[in-house]
Amino acid sequence: MWREIAVSFKLKSPLHIGYMPFKGSVISPTRYYVPGRNLWGAMTKRITEQLCKNTTADDYKKIGTVVKDNFRFSYFYVYDGINIYFPRYTEQGLKYGNISRSEFEHRFIGSQISTAIDSTGTAKNESLHEIEFINNKFKDTNGNMKDVRIMGCVWIKENAEIGDKKVIISDKAEILIDGFNVIGELILGGESKYGFGHVLFDPSGSVKFPIETVKAEECKIKINDNYIIAHLKYDKTIKFKGDIELLTGRGYYDPKISGGETSNKPGSAISKPEFYFSPGTYIDSGTTTYVVNWDGTLIRI
Repeated sequence: MWREIAVSFKLKSPLHIGYMPFKGSVISPTRYYVPGRNLWGAMTKRITEQLCKNTTADDYKKIGTVVKDNFRFSYFYVYDGINIYFPRYTEQGLKYGNISRSEFEHRFIGSQISTAIDSTGTAKNESLHEIEFINNKFKDTNGNMKDVRIMGCVWIKENAEIGDKKVIISDKAEILIDGFNVIGELILGGESKYGFGHVLFDPSGSVKFPIETVKAEECKIKINDNYIIAHLKYDKTIKFKGDIELLTGRGYYDPKISGGETSNKPGSAISKPEFYFSPGTYIDSGTTTYVVNWDGTLIRI
């Protein structure tokens, strides 16, 4: 059995969730949401560094496997304190919440250009680098600056333990291990060397996610409609309206391969790319019940 908790994070700094570039001028575009895999990685790092001294790559792998077995993470979406901005492929095109993609980008997305400087004080050739990100602040309809949050769900297996330490859920939806809130402060996504990805647990900001957790041995959910809220592995027999993309991931090791090699260099292990339906795609499959995988992707039942 799995316990569901709604979790909100406040963005302390801009957030960059990288994937393959597709825009002419933006070298490093961002996703407009946070995949569950990023939450798994950030929480694995946080727990490992809290519980282990002089951490090694094997420590991350060991803790990561335990986290994978005992937790599930939804994808996390931009939340302004009132609305959660889920993507949806509609007759009017791609929307986020009830607004158009262009309006969403104007309100929440920014970019930063940087370049390397050589010994003469001038820009190095071919060093121009533009990073797209989710801003940590936005202007509301009255022109007031507000904090940007991201909102999602975490599921914890009944009687979950990390090592010999019990996982406890507090009244504020904190996830406590040995009295330490492991989701209190996380670094999500890429470009952390520029200060990106710093998020803070925000117990005051949570609202109900549009899903229902089904009591079962596996982590099963029922989505309120036919628009998927995470990646779903492509199946040519499914009728759909939306998009398909090639999905992969990077890390110290590939969690999909049991007994795979572990590297001390972050991002050196790249998982095998596979085709998935993108979040927001309308799935006409006769069911809205799915199993949530360790990385937040959905498995059709």
